[in-house]
Amino acid sequence: YRFPLFKKLSEDSAFDWTFYCGGDDIGSGIPSTQLHELTTRPIRIHKLVGPIEYQAGVRLAGFDAFILDLGWTLLSNPRYLLAARARGIATIGWSKGIAQDRDHDERPAKRLYQKFILSLCDAVVAYGKVSKDYFTRRGFPEDRIFVAQNTIDTARIAREIPASIAQRDKLSARFGTGDRFVFGYLGSLIPRKKVEAVIEAFNLVRSRGEDAVLIVAGGGVCEPGVRAAAEASPYARDIHLAGRVPVGEEGGYFQLFDAFLSYAEGGLGILEAMANARTTVSTPEKYPETELLADDDTALLSRDFTVESFADRMHAAARRRQELPAIGHRAQQRVLAEATLENMVGAIDRAVQSARLRRSRRTASTPCL
Repeated sequence: YRFPLFKKLSEDSAFDWTFYCGGDDIGSGIPSTQLHELTTRPIRIHKLVGPIEYQAGVRLAGFDAFILDLGWTLLSNPRYLLAARARGIATIGWSKGIAQDRDHDERPAKRLYQKFILSLCDAVVAYGKVSKDYFTRRGFPEDRIFVAQNTIDTARIAREIPASIAQRDKLSARFGTGDRFVFGYLGSLIPRKKVEAVIEAFNLVRSRGEDAVLIVAGGGVCEPGVRAAAEASPYARDIHLAGRVPVGEEGGYFQLFDAFLSYAEGGLGILEAMANARTTVSTPEKYPETELLADDDTALLSRDFTVESFADRMHAAARRRQELPAIGHRAQQRVLAEATLENMVGAIDRAVQSARLRRSRRTASTPCL
């Protein structure tokens, strides 16, 4: 998903970018071996997988600023940041910061290490306001944190809705949904997404007499467990496992869903649902990707993290079907105002400008020997 951002930086940024991508797949959905086939400015690919590779790593000579994805990696991050500062290069950290697991208790050693890494940054690009608060609690100055809402190309998704509606009609015929209410999940089937809990909540909604269909689209290590939960459901005939969705067909699924379900760490799928003007039913999580959700305004949020509470909001969505388009429209308006790649490029540019100014002032104030 990051490749569209790299492309947008190449086209719209005030700066000239070179990208260093580790490994064979940089999480963009495009193998790194294909990146050179696309028309962007230079992209350098290094397999940063061990001490020797890290040492060879990124060649910093000739750069005015260096932005680093802060994954809190012990081996590479300090080396790169220290090397950049030694050369007078402005340093910018880029990170979500907050732990993926909301119940995770960070150890003191990790907190100290994070503060050390942040001390080497002239500025920080944060994934959202939640991340900004995280970094300020770590002692990083608020005026040097720039929010670039973690996102996908929401503007493009909104423009392509007519094509997605055409795809929706084919999917409706495939799954035989007719005019029934359609709950949907589209994303990875991995433990932290807790998709089995979505199926459990669907069972509760159906047990209350609500006629609805559940479509689960995606793949991952939890697919056998999700399939077993679906087959064990008393409403198994109305639970459809669609498998992995081909690139470019996601919009048709979101248009098919009356409500998109996010029980745990919905991530970028939430923003995609919003860009498609769909209503999201979510638990009350505090992540950058969920901070645009407001109950009864841009989404329906459960009161807590229990399956019962989540099922209550699913049930409310089905009962309030006529109201959902208005909620979806407000969601789309908000995501297009606050979470676009254009906004992200602007925030990154401001972070680079701030970091370069701070670095130049510090260099100018350093006495010559």
